[in-house]
Amino acid sequence: MFQKAGLERLRAQKDLLVLQSNANRLLLAAEWQRLRSPETWMNEAGGLTRRHPVLMAALVTAAGALAVQTVRKPGAMANSLGRLGKFASLAVTVWRLFRRKNAGS
Repeated sequence: MFQKAGLERLRAQKDLLVLQSNANRLLLAAEWQRLRSPETWMNEAGGLTRRHPVLMAALVTAAGALAVQTVRKPGAMANSLGRLGKFASLAVTVWRLFRRKNAGS
């Protein structure tokens, strides 16, 4: 008798887990569709711009300067990207240093 009740309890748990798995699968599919939509990406970009306006202004200015330089001298693109990479590396290093210093305080 005890064995039958234990098996029934395990069967009920299994059914519950299957239902939860199906619900999670449906939620994952819905979330995937939402993430794939262009509206989501546009909203995220707008939110990023509102949260970090100075950073976005600097990025847009750098992109504009790079575009103008590319139009004027097409061969200078590789040189500009190399300098931009060096500047980005330096900026990340300085940011990490400040972040580490602030975390220690």
